[in-house]
Amino acid sequence: MRLQLDILNIQDVRFGDRTAIVNGVLDINRSELEAFLKEDRRLSGVGIELALPGEKCRVIQVTDVIEPRAKKEGGVDFPGALGKPGRVGEGNTCVLRGTAVVLSEYRTPGDSPMFPSMPTQGYVIDMSGPLGEMGIYGQTHNIVLVPRPAEGVGPDEYRVALKLAGLKTAAYLGRAGKDLKPDEVEIYDLPPLTEITKGMETLPKVAYIFQFLSNQFVSTPGYPILYGSAADRIAPTILHPNEIFDGAIVTPYRSMGIDVFGLQNHSIVKELYRRHGKDLCFVGVVITVAFDTGNENERAATMAANLAKSVLGADGVILTKCGGGIPEVGMALTAERCEELGVRTSLALTHYPTVLVGGDSTVLFNVPKVDAVVSLGTPWIPITLPPVEKVIGTALEMPEGGSPSGEMSTILNYTRGVLSQIGDTKLKAFQY
Repeated sequence: MRLQLDILNIQDVRFGDRTAIVNGVLDINRSELEAFLKEDRRLSGVGIELALPGEKCRVIQVTDVIEPRAKKEGGVDFPGALGKPGRVGEGNTCVLRGTAVVLSEYRTPGDSPMFPSMPTQGYVIDMSGPLGEMGIYGQTHNIVLVPRPAEGVGPDEYRVALKLAGLKTAAYLGRAGKDLKPDEVEIYDLPPLTEITKGMETLPKVAYIFQFLSNQFVSTPGYPILYGSAADRIAPTILHPNEIFDGAIVTPYRSMGIDVFGLQNHSIVKELYRRHGKDLCFVGVVITVAFDTGNENERAATMAANLAKSVLGADGVILTKCGGGIPEVGMALTAERCEELGVRTSLALTHYPTVLVGGDSTVLFNVPKVDAVVSLGTPWIPITLPPVEKVIGTALEMPEGGSPSGEMSTILNYTRGVLSQIGDTKLKAFQY
């Protein structure tokens, strides 16, 4: 399967009379885009704003971030979510690099937060200050959507409409560049398993076990997760890595540390591609979910390990998780089953500080054979954000004190784009 990303480097975004890209500048017809999104009768209106690098601007109530992309030559954008479940992961896809669609959830004072412990203003993106420098999305030209639910639309219906509005906008903007010559081209080409090791027989065969969904939270009915359908109880299965890049998977409403933007630019998959044929042979991806019962986690761990060993023929696997406690335990159990089959493992994860776990450990497992663990950071690092001049999103009264535009004390866990469960971060760890 061969996927070509035709990349247009966007230097600026502004509102204009038509949606088009000229000399690296993306013009957006705001009224046209709003009318397009309001075709979904679950929405009464859609606020569309820009948050640009260096602005003293804060985006609040963030639920997801998506890179604008569109298939060329009749391909399907976000299959199953925006249309029929068509084939993705091959052909040409137009990418507007340097831009992002940011979803900001409309909230009223009586609404429940995404997570019980979440601050009033939800997930935050700053375009300047320390968070603007640390976070990936402080460097992108962001098109922020604040869709408002229509009267009588319940929370679950609204959350589905919110996500679809983001996917539609990403494809709408991506189509503006379909006929333009790309500034850069990236090619991802991985042949069928019967051909993949040719000429690489001496290299270690490495697979990736990607835990992309967790059952620690109740799923949102109708949410388009895998090719447009629910995926909370699926058995481990093999997915071509290009499908991850190209819209086959969409993050759930309660996603911890993974955005659609991160899936489209999956750092670990990109690194495996980069090293393929050099010091390893990348044999494929097994996708799995974290279950909320012991028997189901055992089943998933056994099946994922068997697929990696007996179908992909892996000598080693990389594993990541998609949430907190239950996903971490499920990932460790899968790694243990791999080690029992002679498949060496390396885990990459965000983890708890010792003050929350107790003792000297920062992880929730103790498996002697699982001894190669890469830290992706801890989300419980405190950070103080300076005041800003503009706030985008629903600003609610803050019982904890302060205002959305004022100085804000929070932790990295409640920011977007700083830490990632799949390695997409600018931060590094230093020993001193």
